[in-house]
Amino acid sequence: MKILLVVFLFQLSILAKESNRIPHLDLEMSGTELHSLLGFRDDGEEDSELDPVMKLGKRYLTWLKIVNQNRPEELKLSLSNPENQPGYPIDSPKISSPKIILELFSQLKKDLPEEFKKVLTTQAALTDSIPVSDADFVSYGRRIDNLYASASRWLLQKPYLWAYASKKHDDIRGYYFLKQTPQVENQLTNWEQLSGDTQIQFRGWLEGLCFNSEATASVCGANLDKTIAENGNPLPYFKRYLQDGESKWNNLFLIQNKRDDLLWSVEHPELLSAPFSKPDTYEVEQFLRLNIEDEWRWLGWQLRLNFTQGGMDTTHVTFSPGATPHVNGLGGNEITMDANQPITEYHVRWTIRHEYGHTLGFPDCYIEFYDTDKAVMISYQIDTTNLMCSRRGKLQEKHFEELKRVYFTP
Repeated sequence: MKILLVVFLFQLSILAKESNRIPHLDLEMSGTELHSLLGFRDDGEEDSELDPVMKLGKRYLTWLKIVNQNRPEELKLSLSNPENQPGYPIDSPKISSPKIILELFSQLKKDLPEEFKKVLTTQAALTDSIPVSDADFVSYGRRIDNLYASASRWLLQKPYLWAYASKKHDDIRGYYFLKQTPQVENQLTNWEQLSGDTQIQFRGWLEGLCFNSEATASVCGANLDKTIAENGNPLPYFKRYLQDGESKWNNLFLIQNKRDDLLWSVEHPELLSAPFSKPDTYEVEQFLRLNIEDEWRWLGWQLRLNFTQGGMDTTHVTFSPGATPHVNGLGGNEITMDANQPITEYHVRWTIRHEYGHTLGFPDCYIEFYDTDKAVMISYQIDTTNLMCSRRGKLQEKHFEELKRVYFTP
């Protein structure tokens, strides 16, 4: 028994280490961005069933670059803008696996115009002349890029699937749907009057609440059956585990680590002053000021960057080729950006706004985990209008109120 316990604890420690190493990839990273992380692979370098998807995606991105190289700035084609961010709402999550990706890829090939497909699937020379309109080149390109991103994402995450499986405890759809259900307690009380399909739906949500408490699936299922047998309904089970789901939900919107270098006082209630280490170039300074200050404001209130000759203890930005954009922990000081991505692109401008939120202590509010039963990755954003959840998102009043709660000195 002691040996089994030691083995179990050892496995848990390994899983915890793996969980900390999983790639930090926001849900809407494009093929262009993931291309920097995964890199161009030579054909045959890795035997993968997703190689056809990878090959088509890489060829399209190469073609896009050639098409743009001689165009004036205002006529360059881009896949990156606010309107085309996919968004994965909590009630319509992204479900991904090699099988699903290949099914979508098969449909895409059927839909591509013949001349367009011919260039992409043969060794024909890539030129700046395209056989479709600019609008169609971008429209089909987004579909290609989305699939390339899905395939790249799967390859990046594949080594960590078991670590992603442990994150299923963060799945808060049960809490969300139960809170959205009218008169939920009355319905649970009248359990025997519910249809079989409705009971199955409620069971999934209720077990999800229990799973948020870090219990195992078998324990959650057994406890639910026991509660129904003893009470004739699952209402006590719902009340027992509701706080676990609610806690996970609320923590997604709360500042986790408070900084000690921000100034927001009653003397200037309209201004939060935030020190930032002065970048090496004026271009980067303007990039930071225009994006961060434009986003982090609410009505008459404004966050203002105070550029100083600070060191590593002051918030600063570094650009590293092929890096995954991230901050060194919630409330951290170092924002790392990918040097391969032009700072004029929408996704880069959104990313610096979002990553700066992490320096203030805000966590991501999206969920991603591997479902071992269905062998798929499930991903969704709690609120696609929220800056910390989605690339469609913006700063909200709840961000302002949370900042005020934590940082304002009356």
